[in-house]
Amino acid sequence: MAYAFKVTAKQNIAGKIAKGMSVQCVEQNTNSPQLKTILEAFKTQLGIEIKGVSVSTSYFTVERLK
Repeated sequence: MAYAFKVTAKQNIAGKIAKGMSVQCVEQNTNSPQLKTILEAFKTQLGIEIKGVSVSTSYFTVERLK
């Protein structure tokens, strides 16, 4: 079963993702989405690609959607 999440940036990231920007992503389990899934969502939904910068899932707040 797939689960939907809203992921919001807690801080500015690499000068490309501003604090408060959010995307929705889908994960196949109930846990939080993986970093790869989050970064792919920013690329496909907002056209923002992050490369060569250390990014962690702790930079985002994750909300499971119903």
